Amino acid sequence: MRRRAAALAAAALLAAGALAAQTPADTTGTAPPSDTAGAGLAPDSAGRPWPFDVGERARYVVTFGPVKVGRATLAVEAVDTVRGTPARRLAMGIEGGTFFYHLDDRQVSWVAPRPFRSLRFEQHLREGGYRRDRLYRLDQEAGRYRRFDRAEDGSWRPPAGEEYVEQGIPMPPAALDEIAFLYFARTLPLEPGRTYRFTRYFEAEGNPVVLEVLRRETVTVPAGRFRTVVVRPIIRTGGLFGEGGQAEVYFSDDARRVIVQLETSMKVGRLNLYLKDYRPPR
Repeated sequence: MRRRAAALAAAALLAAGALAAQTPADTTGTAPPSDTAGAGLAPDSAGRPWPFDVGERARYVVTFGPVKVGRATLAVEAVDTVRGTPARRLAMGIEGGTFFYHLDDRQVSWVAPRPFRSLRFEQHLREGGYRRDRLYRLDQEAGRYRRFDRAEDGSWRPPAGEEYVEQGIPMPPAALDEIAFLYFARTLPLEPGRTYRFTRYFEAEGNPVVLEVLRRETVTVPAGRFRTVVVRPIIRTGGLFGEGGQAEVYFSDDARRVIVQLETSMKVGRLNLYLKDYRPPR
């Protein structure tokens, strides 16, 4: 893995290790067909309504220690149809760096209800001189996923030599990607003292995902003063949210469960995201 001087995007995701920059694999094959189109989505009948919806947007200031190094956005952009299934499009963008290093990343997840699950996940990374465009198609009915990388000619191709390329790679039921897990956490009761364990990360080696609800705390960020519930996420794949990490995510202590603040320790310092402003769903 390459070191990333401004490891901002990884810090804002539950499964940061999956975003570590690496040399793209050789690719072969043909592009998957486009599988998204505009559509409507009924409320989730499996339980209470999701605490987010189309139009919601949260913007953040990103700091490394006391120094501001970038900005981030989490948004529910639209309702699409993915291979015939209505799904909300969740997106995270992050931009920043220093005078010698620039980062401009975008992660997109399409999630559907009944149960909450991922149907498609895209990564578009621009970090210094490194670029990567990757697509995951999660076939929940078959319990398998396929990965595609964007080739130099712009086409999507599966990685050469990857096991189970044609039939897909096995994944757990109701599997979730990084962005989807971040939003899924917002649907939980998050009672202090409680620990949640899930075997739903789409790449099996990342399971179980553990969410430890640590405490309630009132914090002040650029957007104002908030009562929050503090959660420690632990991902078996390592990275900033790995088993040895000290990451903490601050969710607003209300029905919205907005991510107000995120802090994580690294070997060279502490990375933080602070809510700058919030726009509720329309």
